[in-house]
Amino acid sequence: MAKKRIPIDKERFETLKNELVRVSNIDLSSDNAYSDLCDYIKKQSNTNFPLPKYEDGSVIQQSETISVDTLRRYWGDKDADKERKPDVGKLSFMARALGYKDWETFCHEYKQTNTDFDIEKGFNGMDYFKFSSLLEGEIVCIGWYPQKYCRLKFLGEYSFEVVESYRMKSEVGRKFETSGFRLAQISDKAIFPEVLIEPLYEYQEDLWNAIENFDIKNCPTEILL
Repeated sequence: MAKKRIPIDKERFETLKNELVRVSNIDLSSDNAYSDLCDYIKKQSNTNFPLPKYEDGSVIQQSETISVDTLRRYWGDKDADKERKPDVGKLSFMARALGYKDWETFCHEYKQTNTDFDIEKGFNGMDYFKFSSLLEGEIVCIGWYPQKYCRLKFLGEYSFEVVESYRMKSEVGRKFETSGFRLAQISDKAIFPEVLIEPLYEYQEDLWNAIENFDIKNCPTEILL
């Protein structure tokens, strides 16, 4: 029996393609554009979501991959053999290059800024209850990609390292421990608020008080992501 193909949201598909071109900064009119884009997607996907390995270093399970010709077909390039309908597995591989676990997660979490955008509902955060589901080295995105966000590498237990930062206070390379993330008080619905790093321990009263009585003018930098 032939495998049933899952319908693809065309608008989200176009958004995924546009975002990959934007973040990779690849000019699709250049001679090696699709080869460069293919290499970028493979590298970023494997960086964001490292494959599990055996003790000898060999990969436990090969991931989905993608070819230059598939990308040409997805972008409707005239040199492609024929047009190809999107495959969910391929789209998930492409979405991982942007920091999303799979295609479904991308469709659910990616938000465009518009007049109806809800800052709080659109916030992609995480608390310590979800830390146990992360693999060491896994990349998570906190914030509102692509408008304001940080990509964090999970270092184990409650530790993270900033690997990418856009319009946030943290610099790449920063390491910290936390029990989760929350939003500072929203005073203007049109402006993205600060993302706060919750302290790991209850006895860190000064930091907890700074969060509860947040004031951007005199808050400690430790709580600002």
